Amino acid sequence: MARKNRAFLHIGPNPSHLEALHDELAAHADLLDTVGLALPPVDAALIELAGHEMLRDHKAAGLKRKDVEGAWAKVARKAAKTGSDVVISQPRFHTASDEQAELILHALGGFDVHVVITPDDAELDDGANDWANDWANDWAATLAPAWNRDLKAGRLLVSPLSDDASGVDLAENLIGLALCAQKRHLDNRIATLKRRRKDVRRRLELLDAS
Repeated sequence: MARKNRAFLHIGPNPSHLEALHDELAAHADLLDTVGLALPPVDAALIELAGHEMLRDHKAAGLKRKDVEGAWAKVARKAAKTGSDVVISQPRFHTASDEQAELILHALGGFDVHVVITPDDAELDDGANDWANDWANDWAATLAPAWNRDLKAGRLLVSPLSDDASGVDLAENLIGLALCAQKRHLDNRIATLKRRRKDVRRRLELLDAS
């Protein structure tokens, strides 16, 4: 059975100083492509409308419901049509409620979704790794109730990034996560093949003994 394509849904908050992160990532599309990641062929304005739609804050932005209706579904459809693993960045989604997170993920039901959170990184010395891990776990625990309910185990990814990071920093961050996901998939495939090989050997031994 072929695996589902992966969708790496970046929900922020960092890099917080950049606007239109979709366009920032598009500038590094060739870099993302080195690990098979594509961006949905939409403009940043649609991603922003999708944010207002799903977070239901369109009125605060001076928009009517009809201005944003269907924006997120369109992003999801465009992503699916790429036929590959995709990256979608809407950094305001980290503020989503449980209900909103469920609806956001529902639109991406055709994908193996990985939700990527990029909180502030910290000025750590070499001996602070345990503290960093605890801190990252705290972030995951904070957002887990909203997102984990509809995600497979291990799909909520916390990857610290400074608030003044560049677009290429975010792209490299996502590439690293994609490589980890690919390795995990290959490791699982290898483990499955080993189990099957062991089972075949056991059956052959039983046949020889009969």
